[in-house]
Amino acid sequence: MGRLLERDRERARLRDLVDGTVGGRGALLLVEGDAGIGKTGLIREASALAAAAGVRVLAARGAELEGELAFGVVRGLLARAAADRSWPGAAALAGPVLHGDRADPADQDLFATLHGLYWLVAEVSDLGPLLLVVDDAHWCDPPSLRFLAYLAHRLGDMPVSLLVATRPDTDASRTALLAALAAESSDGALRPGPLGEEAVRVVVVDTLGEPDPGFAAQVGAVTGGNPFLVCELLAELAQRGVAPRADAVPRLAATVPREVERSVGRRLARLGDAATGLARAAAVLGDGVELRRAAAVAGLGPDEVVTAADALVRGRLVEHTSRVTFRHPLVRSAVTATLGPAELASLHRRAAVVLAADGERGDVLVPHLLADRPRGDGDVVRALREAAARATGRGAPDLAVRYLRRALAEPPPASERPAVLFDLGVAAMWAGDPESLDVLTAAADEADDGAGRARARLFRARLLFEYGRIPDAVATCEQGIAELGDASPDLARELEAQLLTAAIQDHRTRPVARRRQAARGEDPVPVGPTQCMLTASAAVEEMLLTRSRERALALAEGALSGGHLVDDRTLVTLPSALLTLAICGRPARARRIWDAVVDRRRARGNRFGVAGAASFRGHAAHLAGDVASAVADLSLGLELAAELENLMMRAYASAWLVEALVDAGDLDGAAATLARADALVDQPLYAANYLLAARGRLRLAQGHADEAVDDLRAVAGRLDAWGAGDPAPCAWRASLALALRARGDEGTARDEAAAAVDAARRWGEPAALAEALRAAGLAAAGAPGIALLEEAVEVADAAPLARARALVDLGAARRRRGDRVTAREPLRDGLDLALAAGAGGVARRAHDELVATGARPRRLRSSGAEALTPTERRVADLAAGGATSRAVAQALFVSEKTVETHLGNAYRKLGITARSQLAGALAGGEPSLSSPAGTRR
Repeated sequence: MGRLLERDRERARLRDLVDGTVGGRGALLLVEGDAGIGKTGLIREASALAAAAGVRVLAARGAELEGELAFGVVRGLLARAAADRSWPGAAALAGPVLHGDRADPADQDLFATLHGLYWLVAEVSDLGPLLLVVDDAHWCDPPSLRFLAYLAHRLGDMPVSLLVATRPDTDASRTALLAALAAESSDGALRPGPLGEEAVRVVVVDTLGEPDPGFAAQVGAVTGGNPFLVCELLAELAQRGVAPRADAVPRLAATVPREVERSVGRRLARLGDAATGLARAAAVLGDGVELRRAAAVAGLGPDEVVTAADALVRGRLVEHTSRVTFRHPLVRSAVTATLGPAELASLHRRAAVVLAADGERGDVLVPHLLADRPRGDGDVVRALREAAARATGRGAPDLAVRYLRRALAEPPPASERPAVLFDLGVAAMWAGDPESLDVLTAAADEADDGAGRARARLFRARLLFEYGRIPDAVATCEQGIAELGDASPDLARELEAQLLTAAIQDHRTRPVARRRQAARGEDPVPVGPTQCMLTASAAVEEMLLTRSRERALALAEGALSGGHLVDDRTLVTLPSALLTLAICGRPARARRIWDAVVDRRRARGNRFGVAGAASFRGHAAHLAGDVASAVADLSLGLELAAELENLMMRAYASAWLVEALVDAGDLDGAAATLARADALVDQPLYAANYLLAARGRLRLAQGHADEAVDDLRAVAGRLDAWGAGDPAPCAWRASLALALRARGDEGTARDEAAAAVDAARRWGEPAALAEALRAAGLAAAGAPGIALLEEAVEVADAAPLARARALVDLGAARRRRGDRVTAREPLRDGLDLALAAGAGGVARRAHDELVATGARPRRLRSSGAEALTPTERRVADLAAGGATSRAVAQALFVSEKTVETHLGNAYRKLGITARSQLAGALAGGEPSLSSPAGTRR
């Protein structure tokens, strides 16, 4: 049937889709219906409408035997368009998927792939409106379906529309993905109905001539009005020479196949063995296969194949012969159904041999290897392992798991089985498969060498670490180290570094880390990647115990030498080195290194990596005195950590964000952040200590001194389990002294403050000493307190946030003694520093104190840099650095429209009108006053 009948409603929906695309209003239209109902005809109509309207059409089709090829449909959809040029930014992440490259499985996750494909579509749409068409989505591979759903959720921001045709009766592995895709269609699916009697009559006339009354109605009844079945029935009648007369009506029910396979089977039988063999070979190889390849699989010579191909065309089974194209997917399925299981497996085996002999490698062979019966062929095992590595590298580890399970069933040679188990365990780990732990355990148990066992133990430990099962991760590392012996010193160091990184995070395993660190006679020499990993672990240990700040810094710098820790293999210990730098007084240097790491992880679309790097960078920014940037980074890190269910990173980011928000003066935001993470306080993790300390400081800022004292004393008790001193890294004692003073326990407050000062002097880090001196100055009375506050200001010269707090407290103390004039200078300086840092809470207190001295500072207003939300600040910072809106969107994993909305809000709050003004408006915080020099009145 070459024309659409009774499809006016459907045409209107298709026209609306095309018109919306031209107008920049992208949308998803799902066409759903049973096989043969006319979905493909509607897709052809949409493509014609789009072409007439100047909309570029990119199309692909799911195939029954190709549903296990990672991103196979996406490649068919986008590969040709992607090859037009080199695409910038995140769009480059699509390369490994579209060009068959093998990406690094350690750093290419599914989100990175989806992110890159989305931006590739965005870049292509810049050349003109775009209609993406996918037919037979019920056979689409799962990774491609995930991308279609991901794209559909973001279509409204681009002149791109998506037209997807599918059946309702898909298999279980695709049902949820198709449901997620359907949920993105705001107007619901388009479901074409069966043909009515008049439309059936038109087809009868076209095929058999004018029918007798009642004939067309009976054709419609026995076919259910299904257009494909109508055409198949009439073609069968035409081949038999049956006229559309009334006396033929009783024969219709017996003639129409209850399933298309019966009709196709009879037709093949009439066409002969050669045609049948060719059709079966083409069905196994896939629609559009070259005739010569189908002939080779069928075992036909040059003369035989031409005759057989012509017969298939005459029999209305195929449309083209240079590339064998079946008239309908149902025809191909029906041909395949004529094969028994053993015949089908043998034909797939023959197809794999023919394709390999023809120079094909890689994914082209995979469907045939999967469909063949296990034969114990080592070449098949190796091909499936290679295919699994490619699938994992493209962000489709779930398919890699399927390939590797089939490789195990082959089975592999006994000597190769542990390696296959290891590959399967790692792929399952990336896929989030709960069986991954058991598989990695089996890989270790079956390995016949210590290195193989240890490598499997290492990955199992990493998985346990991510699950938060710290004691199990530590025990697994210990087992791996014991089994390895002296066989591989490099692998042993990697296991040791993983052990120390995990053990330090849980008070139950903390003694293991201390014992192993103490057993080392001398510091590691950072001459290679694994030595640098161990050096980073030694640095964080020295910092945690607050033994020698100079030694901790030297170890951290040594670990960072050579740049080894930013490699994917060693990245697990980078936070140890940079956290040590930040807490030991070099937060700006730590922040610069995190800048490069964040950029690298963003460029690869690595959400998990960005969550950690942004959080640690935000913590360093806060220590460096940049509260606004800290809040922006920590908010991003927390968003991603929560989305990825990374419990440990969520705890760290929450704690650090609460403290930054307290300094920013956003106590409601800090309380809301803490409420979402409060349950994590009871976890046996080191991050929970930070959370408890942050809760204590928030309660102090809220005026709940008793609760603050309880929390901060609890921090001290918990840190005993880690052997951690003060002030690094939680610095609880100075805060405890302030809380004790706030509740009126002045004697105890002075004692705690004095102890904090002693500890801080021994440690020698300026910001920590300034905070301790500030607490001591507030706890002391009269002139001694003033002197301590003056010293706090002096030692905090290179710590702007600590200096701002000390200046404000010094000014306030002088005012309380009646020295209003001398109070104003430190209060003005403190206000300037607080505004520059984005510390709104400190700035408001300075402003109020200045008013109390009789000064008339300009009124603070709710605009300027500190009025930006965390997301607005992130967007503004990137845009101020020269990034385009598209580049910002790619970096922050949002749409371009979202970026423009945030920039518009930022312009309004900053009082500017152009991107070129952003850097100046963000620098220094002056726009937060009604006059840039307003603090000096």
